[in-house]
Formats: sequence, C-alpha cells, structure tokens
Amino acid sequence: MSRKPVTLARVRDGVLKRWFDRRNPINSFRGVYPSFAAALDAAPPFKRVGYDVAGSVDWYSSKMSCAPLEDYPVMYWLRSAFADSSSIFEVGGHVGTAYYGFQGVLDYPDDLRWTIWDVPSIVAAGRDLAVRKGSSLEFTEDPLGEPEANVLMAAGALQYIDQPRLEDFVATRAGHLRHVLINLTPVHDGPEFVTLQNIGPVVCPYRIFNRRQLIGKLEELGYCLVDSWEKPRPFRVEGRNDLAFDTYSGFYFRCEA
Repeated sequence: MSRKPVTLARVRDGVLKRWFDRRNPINSFRGVYPSFAAALDAAPPFKRVGYDVAGSVDWYSSKMSCAPLEDYPVMYWLRSAFADSSSIFEVGGHVGTAYYGFQGVLDYPDDLRWTIWDVPSIVAAGRDLAVRKGSSLEFTEDPLGEPEANVLMAAGALQYIDQPRLEDFVATRAGHLRHVLINLTPVHDGPEFVTLQNIGPVVCPYRIFNRRQLIGKLEELGYCLVDSWEKPRPFRVEGRNDLAFDTYSGFYFRCEA
C-alpha cells in the first residue's frame, strides 16, 4: 500500500491538530459567530470541516439495536402520529439509527415510507445497509425530497444545517405535513448564534437556537406546540459564560389547520 510522502506541511498540520485538540477537547465549542459562513471563515485551516468528511458512518451503531431513553418522547408522539400518518421525512437520520432502533418499541404501519436526508457519504452507507438488512428505508441527498411527507423528524441534526432552515422544511410540505418532531436540539432563551464544534476528525459550524423564534416560526405556519421536554446536557462556549445552558430540548408540533 502506497503512503503519502512525509512533507513539512503534513508534519506542521499534524502538530497543529494535536495542539488544537489539547486546547479544544472533543465536543467542545469555540467562538461566537453571526452565521455559518462566518464560522467557516474562522475554522482552523489545518482541520477538515463538515460532517461529510468526518468518517461518522459507524458512530451511532449502538443506538440501532436499542433505543436510548432520550428517544422515548419522540417514540411516544410518533406512535400517536401513526394514527393518521405513514410517511416520514427525517432530517439527518444517519444510516437509519432511529428507524432500526425504534422497531423494538413501535409497530410501524404496513405502508410506512421513511426517507432520510443526510450528507452523501452517509446516504451511500445507509442505502448499502438497507439492502443488506432488506429494509424499505429510503435515502436522499435532496433536502426538499419527499414533499408529501406527513411527519417531519429531526433529532440532533438541525444544529449542523445552514440551509434549509426548519421553517423551510415545514413550508415546502404545506398541505401534507401534520406532525413535526424535534429532539436533542440546543435551544436557549438568549440570542441565536453559530459556534464551532470540535468533533475530533473535523470541526463543524453549530447553530444555537432561540426558543421563542423557533416556536414562533412554526406557529406562524399553523403548527401548535403540543409538548416539549429537556435532556440534561451542558453547553459551554470557551470564555462566554453568558451563553451557557444545561439542557437540550425536544418539541412536538401538530398542524392545527
């Protein structure tokens, strides 16, 4: 197997990466920026950027055989949603973590159509896994795919997405979308902002949402907040204690039109 030649630039970048990871542990956050573009401009040049190059295909395999406690509020409301809905569009569902993990708890409708939008590397791995498992799970690289979905679900993904925004996902499915389920999302009462998360192999822009704005935008589109919940999970940005909070949030919205 051929190896890349050792160059001064590679040695330098390796040293800088180790220095960066010592100062910024895995899953830590640094910087406060007004947009994804500004955060990307501030990303260290010696670290790769974005989930598509993170090598994350196997990261959540443990959740595929047993749904964790943090997912039970979603499963509770999804069971209710199945009474009138059988088409799900999941934002950032990885290779099918929720789809496979929820099977041990929920009875899926016979005509269920579950489509996942994710980055290209995950989509390719998810399709391969679905073939090997003989599942009907579908994948797309189009964020506006499955426009007739009845359920929109996003668990721990919205913070990594610049565009479309949550309200865009909802608005493009007007007339079909009845239920919106959000989980494990960084929401606080302060201003919305973007920071940079070090996830080891790469850094990612990471959005923090304002609670009133997130809820208000969906209410403007005709959705009622039915339930909300929190999971203990501290969030800190280096040097900005004023932006700290201790829980991530989940929400269930239902169309009242």
